[in-house]
Amino acid sequence: MENTVRGTVASYAGSLFGASLFVISLNLIIVPHNLYSGTLTGVAQIIESALVMFAGVQIPEGSNLTGTALLLLNIPLLILALRVTSRGFLLKSIVTIVYMTIAISILPIPQEPLVTETLTACLVGGALAGFGSGFTLRCGGSGGGVDIIGVYCSVKYPNFTVGKVSFIIGAFVFSYCLIFFDLNTVIYSALFTVFYVFALDHTHYQNIKTSALIFTTNPQAIQSAVIDQLGRGATCWEGKGAYTGQHSHIFATVISRYESDRLKRMVTAADPHAFIILSNKIDVSGNFARRL
Repeated sequence: MENTVRGTVASYAGSLFGASLFVISLNLIIVPHNLYSGTLTGVAQIIESALVMFAGVQIPEGSNLTGTALLLLNIPLLILALRVTSRGFLLKSIVTIVYMTIAISILPIPQEPLVTETLTACLVGGALAGFGSGFTLRCGGSGGGVDIIGVYCSVKYPNFTVGKVSFIIGAFVFSYCLIFFDLNTVIYSALFTVFYVFALDHTHYQNIKTSALIFTTNPQAIQSAVIDQLGRGATCWEGKGAYTGQHSHIFATVISRYESDRLKRMVTAADPHAFIILSNKIDVSGNFARRL
């Protein structure tokens, strides 16, 4: 029980840490350069820009409405997430999104960006934001927006990564920038998004599948851990140690890479003497459930 609570607290902390990196990148590096993210955050930036240009809304210097706009955009997406994600993912995403809304709103935007050279800012900001978003996803949460849309698509459509959704939404964001701003804004915003997507897809390993072989003398406990707790199917057969001659049971299952640590914890708790073999980056066809 204590390990479960500790793991839950650590996953929430990791999710908020990733969100913090994204907010720092946005407010301290990207926004001071007047660049736009090719994600739902960019759509929120566009809403803020439109309110200023067309509705005459006055925003105090050093502050912004991006966080509030992002929260409003995420509400229908969270409803969508109910259909394909777990309750834990949804709750963690709500906490992370609310945290991001507050952080984006209160973190002052400096007049001078943290990284002054624009191209370097795109690289550093994209890498930092992408790692932050990917780390949040690895911890079982989401900062909303593209993450939730990407998770929904990855569940419904095989081989569809979260990062690819950024390019689709980015087309809308960059079209707006091309109409109302100069070409440099479009180019640098696109470069930021490319670096962001690259870092995101290499941090969040949703597409990496892992095969697991579990050797145990306590098959009932392992079966409960894999099927009941983890919610994965498994094939089991009896084996015999070539050296010891001891009879054992072997479980074979396929999981997502992010589930491997959880599987090891559950198997160790069920049978401290169990032997586990994990193999990554395998090809899987058929009925494999993709999930966060």
